[in-house]
Amino acid sequence: MSEYKDKIDKTVWSYSRIGTFNSCPYSFYLQYLLDKDVRNKQYPPEDNFYAELGGYVHEILEMIFKGELSIDDAPMYYMEHYNENVKTKVKKSIMDKKYEACADYFAEVDFGWLKSFDILGVELKINTEIEGYKFIGYIDLLLRDKSDGDIVLLDHKSAKYPLGKKGQILSASKNGFESYKHQMYLYCKAVEEMYGEFPKKIVWNHFADGGRFMSIPFKAEEYEDALNWFVEQIRMIEKEEEFAPKIDFFACSQLCNFRKSCEYRPKYEPWKNKKKNKK
Repeated sequence: MSEYKDKIDKTVWSYSRIGTFNSCPYSFYLQYLLDKDVRNKQYPPEDNFYAELGGYVHEILEMIFKGELSIDDAPMYYMEHYNENVKTKVKKSIMDKKYEACADYFAEVDFGWLKSFDILGVELKINTEIEGYKFIGYIDLLLRDKSDGDIVLLDHKSAKYPLGKKGQILSASKNGFESYKHQMYLYCKAVEEMYGEFPKKIVWNHFADGGRFMSIPFKAEEYEDALNWFVEQIRMIEKEEEFAPKIDFFACSQLCNFRKSCEYRPKYEPWKNKKKNKK
């Protein structure tokens, strides 16, 4: 049993917390188990470009769906407030490409289809419990179809559209897609508790990839798989003793909240070591 049992037992779990552990157990340790004052002093957390951009687009979409910002004004709002919300820098070519993709999305998107739905929730906070483990999350958009009363669960994603030309899941997107399904099925549990029924459809809005929609029907067996996955992941964390780092170049150098302070940084920055050796 982990020496961090007391902290883990008190945890209110989220999809992102489990995702952090899967990406790097050491990052999970720094973020959630290390004393907060020690962490902030020795390993000050920082934002990353991708999270900032995704969060900014989510914020604009929330304003639109709540009626606080018109779709006609969204493109200008996106451009005018971009620098206030996206501050972390990466390669200029990447930043320019992502900026333009989201700008094009707001300039071209048509939400006329929304007239066929009642909005049940926007950034809807949900709380549920799965085999004694508390879970919290936020549903980007929850809808009810006016024609048949079916509930639709929709999530905004900055990730690439996962389907190939023949409708198959692309190999590069397979792991991410399976993970996103787990997240949405966990949300389905809270929806059923609130409305007495499960969503009939799960939809992803890939706003940074042309605003294409990917949808799947709700399947009971996949729902049960997601609940089992959730419990298994937490039990794995409960048993963890070492919280060893998982070194991945992109995750460590671009996404990790501790990428500048982590003591394992030299292991994924070989080019800096080479420069030192040349001197």
